[in-house]
Amino acid sequence: MIHSLFATQIHQGSLGLDARVRAEMKKTALNLRKIDEDGIEWCRTNYPNGYTSYGSISKLHEQFTAFERLKRKLDPTVAAFTRKLGLKFDTGDLVLSNLWVNVMPKNCYHAFHLHPLSVISGTYYVSVGKGSSPLRVEDPRASKFMATPPRKIQTDLKPRDGDVILFESWLKHEVPPHQNSAERISVSFNYDWVGR
Repeated sequence: MIHSLFATQIHQGSLGLDARVRAEMKKTALNLRKIDEDGIEWCRTNYPNGYTSYGSISKLHEQFTAFERLKRKLDPTVAAFTRKLGLKFDTGDLVLSNLWVNVMPKNCYHAFHLHPLSVISGTYYVSVGKGSSPLRVEDPRASKFMATPPRKIQTDLKPRDGDVILFESWLKHEVPPHQNSAERISVSFNYDWVGR
């Protein structure tokens, strides 16, 4: 008998958010890229050739109606995902702590990383277009493969406009260099366990 244990579960699917709300998020992201001086400065060092509000304005759901509407869709989706994972929060609450935009022009990339101190992380895809860079995830056991034959340790997930991808925050992920001339616009976020 072979048991399949400790599977890595990832949720991907449409969030059902109105196209007009996505258009408003896109407009806001492109405007922020022009006026967010602190974010532009942060990106020079940490996000070359692209723009993210992660280092400057990371609570967009508290500042803009379109992102607050996104939060209203995310909350029940994340709650259902954590139930499927078997996570229970007997004390405290799982809350959306950070939500920020990302604008990736051609040749921009985001190297492998994880989101320490959070429980669930994810990305909502506002405008990705055909041929856009995927979200690449890495097998969490990769560092333990010592004397094993070569095997596939990375998988690419290809989101569409309006999709959300959720994963546990310890999962390493990256966005390979974006090769499309159309900008890749997304909204990333973290849910934290607070008051435990």
